[in-house]
Amino acid sequence: MIVGYRSTIITLSHPKLGNGKTISSNAIFQRSCRVRCSHSTTSSMDGFEDARDRIRENFGKLELSPSSYDTAWVAMVPSKHSLNEPCFPQCLDWIIENQREDGSWGLNPSHPLLLKDSLSSTLACLLALTKWRVGEEQIKRGVGFIETYGWAVDNKDQISPLGFEVIFSSMIKSAEKLDLNLPLNLHLVNLVKCKRDSTIKRNVEYMGEGVGELCDWKEIIKLHQRQNGSLFDSPATTAAALIYHQHDKKCYQYLYSILQQHINWVPTMYPTKIHSLLCLVDTLQNLGVHRHFKSEIKKALDEIYRLWQQKNEDIFSNVTHCAMAFRLLRMSYYDVSSDELAEFVDEEHFFATSGKYTSHVEILELHKASQLAIDHEKDDILDKINNWTRTFMEQKLLNNGFIDRMSKKEVELALRKFYTTSHLAENRRYIKSYEENNFKILKAAYRSPNINNKGLLAFSIHDFELCQAQRREELQQLKRWFEDYRLDQLGLAERYIHASYLFGVTVIPEPELSDARLMYAKYVMLLTIVDDHFESFASKDECLNIIELVERWDDYASVGYKSEKVKVFFSVFYKSIEELATIAEIKQGRSVKNHLINLWLELMKLMLMEQVEWCSGKTIPSIEEYLYVTSVTFGSKLLPLSTQYFLGIKISKDLLESDEIDGLCNCSGRVMRILNDLQDSKKEQKEGSITLVTLLMKSMSEEEAIMKTKEILEMNRRELLKMVLVQKKGSQLPQLCKDIFWRSSKWADFTYSQTDAYRIPEEMKNHIDEVFYKPLNH
Repeated sequence: MIVGYRSTIITLSHPKLGNGKTISSNAIFQRSCRVRCSHSTTSSMDGFEDARDRIRENFGKLELSPSSYDTAWVAMVPSKHSLNEPCFPQCLDWIIENQREDGSWGLNPSHPLLLKDSLSSTLACLLALTKWRVGEEQIKRGVGFIETYGWAVDNKDQISPLGFEVIFSSMIKSAEKLDLNLPLNLHLVNLVKCKRDSTIKRNVEYMGEGVGELCDWKEIIKLHQRQNGSLFDSPATTAAALIYHQHDKKCYQYLYSILQQHINWVPTMYPTKIHSLLCLVDTLQNLGVHRHFKSEIKKALDEIYRLWQQKNEDIFSNVTHCAMAFRLLRMSYYDVSSDELAEFVDEEHFFATSGKYTSHVEILELHKASQLAIDHEKDDILDKINNWTRTFMEQKLLNNGFIDRMSKKEVELALRKFYTTSHLAENRRYIKSYEENNFKILKAAYRSPNINNKGLLAFSIHDFELCQAQRREELQQLKRWFEDYRLDQLGLAERYIHASYLFGVTVIPEPELSDARLMYAKYVMLLTIVDDHFESFASKDECLNIIELVERWDDYASVGYKSEKVKVFFSVFYKSIEELATIAEIKQGRSVKNHLINLWLELMKLMLMEQVEWCSGKTIPSIEEYLYVTSVTFGSKLLPLSTQYFLGIKISKDLLESDEIDGLCNCSGRVMRILNDLQDSKKEQKEGSITLVTLLMKSMSEEEAIMKTKEILEMNRRELLKMVLVQKKGSQLPQLCKDIFWRSSKWADFTYSQTDAYRIPEEMKNHIDEVFYKPLNH
């Protein structure tokens, strides 16, 4: 009844070999060596180490790129002593010195989808120069840019800065007051003004510079001024307060503090430390290279957790920071409560009180955070956030044209529940889409030079290729083992090698844990063989014969064989377990063979009970009995408990028999079993098989039974995540040992999200190809 493993067993489709062909062992080995050797020279590895050291240094150099838009607003602030003089003339100098060749200002280097950002930044710089009557030549060139690219003002394919309609329209009015003639199409100008009028009815304090004198600046400062003196950590909005309200000491101090660091320019957000740390940690995880920076990431997350506990303004006054911090901390085993997200549970309240024009990034991050519920009763806050953010993204962000095409891709990915994704595939996709010129956007586009750079990209590609080469070599080892033990004689096709190893590399991705990964893959193949024998290939007497042979392991010769089929099976099975038990003994410093054998014995006895008692209709199990037995026969104890001996961690017999391990086995097993039942419920019903759905249908309708099954699944999934993430007082179980259980259930989620019971999924074929063979070609 381990249909879950079999559903991942597919024929590799490789672009160079055609569908349905298996790559030869020699081809795999040669390609693996070519990649491996190309990176195995001393100079190459030295370069790899140097790149890693440079990335480590980035943790101490966290800043954002200059913002022409915000610098222009700061440049427009008048002196405290005279309204006819700039308070920050050095910002004017920066504007004059940093005009681009095409006459524009903006993110440098720019991006084809950032024309609106360039128009907004350019107009802000033109206003600053015109206000103080400097830079005549720069003004002329800037006006020329606006004339050439003004068509982009209402282009839906271009990415819009936050509040663009409000701010750009307001700046057009300011240009008119300054007698700055802008060669813009009158129809477009009127269109933008109409959008401004409809948008401005909302709560727009964050883009206060686009409302200008109409704002009650005194009230805004009273309600929204941060401890650092800023309004929303925005230099532009803070500067606007000084332009229209004047003489707020804390606002001046805030701008002075930025210029003390950057001399003559400002970023679009300040302070930047928390933002940059969160983004750097998140990026390293998404690229799959975070294992190289464990100490640096821990130090960063310790700092963020300290600020979280202090309810620091830098985190809690920013929706994105708060949601990201919650997600990264919870997934890194820190104790964080969802209570801190309570103010975001109601959509209407969120938009009414956010105090700013909401970015789709905030909705994205809230949705990602909302998927980390670990308590069915206490995490209703996350459930409520999940409900409205999912609906909002599906109905408004994706369908109503509120966001550009690039952002839609982000939304589509976020809507996939994180436990149904494969980190190996996601790491690859992230590397493929990563560019050193990547950017993010608030009221102005920005980059984090220490996060978006060629060095980090090259390092990630190099690391991925090394891991990919190692996987191909390990696949070659598995194939030799498959051939040496002649598993094809037991009915196992050679294509099972790829799927079994894919399972192993997903659950145990760490490069240094090769023995554990290979052991896991071998166990998956053996488990498939055992399941086939007990379910269909062998008679009851043959199954009893196999069980007796395992029970009398050291004296199996005295038992004898009921058939040649049993003899062939047990010969392979015996050699395989003896081989793995020897490796485990070396790693543990003690014999663990009896425990390995007993895990198989329990599984076989319960498999036999399923066939003899349940499938024949002699007895109908209770729901609890069904879930326990089928979880064990699914491999929920056998695979993770046997794996513990191969992880390079000395683990005692008592620890493996503890209540904590038992709970992890039960929850992960139930998740995997129920996922299988939901996938195959229709098929099993037709065949008369017992599933959780069919058991529940004895007291309710099919629809109600499916709903109840999903509730039980979600309850166990959350309980499992809680046991893995929340540090239990007095627990002696190493974190890696816990992670194995979550990764196993996550793999089942991924498998069943891609497949159905009646066809082989193309996406899973592509997944195998991407993880093992396909080069990045980046």
